[in-house]
Amino acid sequence: MTDAHGPVLGFVGGGQLARMCALAAAPMGVRVKVLAAPSDEGAAEVAPDVVVGRADDPDALRAFAATVDVLTIDHENVDHATFAELEAAGVAVRPGVGTLRYSDKAFQRQEFAAAGLPVPDFLVVEASDPTAAGQVDEFASRHGGRVVLKASRGGYDGRGVWILDAAEVPEFLQSYEGAPLVVEPLLPLEREVAVLVARRPSGEVAVWPVVETVQVDGMCDEVLAGGSVLPTGLEAEALRVGARVAEVTGVVGVLAVELFVVDGAVVVNEIAPRVHNSGHLTIEGTQTSQFEQHVRAVLDWPFGPTGLTAPYAVMRNVVGGAEGDPRDRQAVTLGQVPEAHVHLYGKASRPARKVGHVTVLGDDLDRCRAQAQLAADLLAGD
Repeated sequence: MTDAHGPVLGFVGGGQLARMCALAAAPMGVRVKVLAAPSDEGAAEVAPDVVVGRADDPDALRAFAATVDVLTIDHENVDHATFAELEAAGVAVRPGVGTLRYSDKAFQRQEFAAAGLPVPDFLVVEASDPTAAGQVDEFASRHGGRVVLKASRGGYDGRGVWILDAAEVPEFLQSYEGAPLVVEPLLPLEREVAVLVARRPSGEVAVWPVVETVQVDGMCDEVLAGGSVLPTGLEAEALRVGARVAEVTGVVGVLAVELFVVDGAVVVNEIAPRVHNSGHLTIEGTQTSQFEQHVRAVLDWPFGPTGLTAPYAVMRNVVGGAEGDPRDRQAVTLGQVPEAHVHLYGKASRPARKVGHVTVLGDDLDRCRAQAQLAADLLAGD
């Protein structure tokens, strides 16, 4: 589908991730098309060509794929069977179905454990299995009596995760309907960090500096880059694990690897086979953003450098809740925090919904954090 204006890159899903990739693609002369569900918001404001259709509609996917050179994703909730069919027919699907399978947390845990990657102790159960409660009780007894249950599919931003005492599990299993559950210990977390990795079909890999993520109620609230996020040896191990995950999953594009630090060691929490919230600060904070790098990766173009552009970079999410549109508060915000880089996604504001983010760069981490928080709070109407 390459035309006189360069390659055509198709995104399945029309949220903020496709939006920011489209913004990154435009200066490179890459035309972006988006297959967006009627309820999607974000990408349609900036993408030059939007087709309305659902990511789980085989006919819509086939028709859309026929109009682009490379097919990629804004989110993982796509029709795997149709993606596999398109791959078999020669469509450049990046990341491919083999990688997208790792979006299932149960599959992910099992495969990573088999590959020798550091993962927490875990158990996979079906709620309908009459032995499930007993299995979880035995697991909990070995891990202090409390467990974390995660829906293997569909959870995000704290949804689909439950922390329970062993005595609460039988009643929970009786009422739960959904995907298999991954059961893990309630770990004594020292911190949470993330590694972003990009990989091309040719095998070239690029990684960004390790970032620290700060979670509130299961949702990423703040991301910090620069300085000593981790001791040197541990940072090297985190980068090694990130690169190994990219190899195991066979990803093409950007991959986010979320890690726990427990007892001075890193273990894999979960991954996202796409651009990710932990990498939003790369737009201003690194030499090449995750969004530009993803475009380069899926088109199999050489990568850009990934070093930081300032001693520190801090990103803060803007979460909906207050009445009105955050865009109406943007001028006031920029007046009070002129150094803030504001990104609003064009999404309707509602409680617990990410509607934008703010990044602040500087040479004083505490000041960057304070200014980013002030800007995010002003935009949210807090």
